[in-house]
Amino acid sequence: MECLEFRRAAGSDPAHLSADARAHREGCPRCAEYLRQTLALDEKILAALSVPVPGREPGIGRTAGTALPVIDRRRWFALAASIVAGVAVGSLLWVSAPRESLAHEVVEHVTHEPDAMVTVNPADPSHVEDVLEHGRIRLRPGIGTVSYARTCPFRGEKVPHLVVQTGVGPVTVMVLRNEKVSAPVHFDEQGYSGTILPAGPGSIAVIGTAHANLDQVAERVLDAVEWSRD
Repeated sequence: MECLEFRRAAGSDPAHLSADARAHREGCPRCAEYLRQTLALDEKILAALSVPVPGREPGIGRTAGTALPVIDRRRWFALAASIVAGVAVGSLLWVSAPRESLAHEVVEHVTHEPDAMVTVNPADPSHVEDVLEHGRIRLRPGIGTVSYARTCPFRGEKVPHLVVQTGVGPVTVMVLRNEKVSAPVHFDEQGYSGTILPAGPGSIAVIGTAHANLDQVAERVLDAVEWSRD
């Protein structure tokens, strides 16, 4: 089991891990810490939901038609307002979470292949061609020297993972045919900067070192990637 698979499993049901997930946790300190934080968050949420409603004793209710006292009405209006605000915030988080999650998983994938970014010699052309063919893409001239090429598992798919030598240093390119984004997603975390751009039927992630200006590189990558038909 890889780290990304473990974190998806822990995020969905951290209290009931599979045998594979438990084994991965024992051998990966970072994922063990992720699980600890997830369980701690669950405990805080459960504690918040267990707070008793103020102003009411257990077992005591109101008869139908009885008006709420002024103090209770204020409390209920405040509660209603907080619920509306919570729904609004939750809706925003629901919309933004998939985009942020995708960017985070892209960075996690890159951090688990550190050797890819230090390779500078051109990759074997036949191997690069195999990776491109498996990803159903082609590269037009002008993208630069491809120093690394591999078909990698990502979110249940096999995607092309390339490293291209550029004027701002080595840049990782991941072609995500089945991951759609409606607008560019920019991120800067764990020592990497990058962007995920809508492209073809899905998107393309371009990742460089922290604070690198990848605008021109991203444009060159978009121009160079040619998608084959399904």
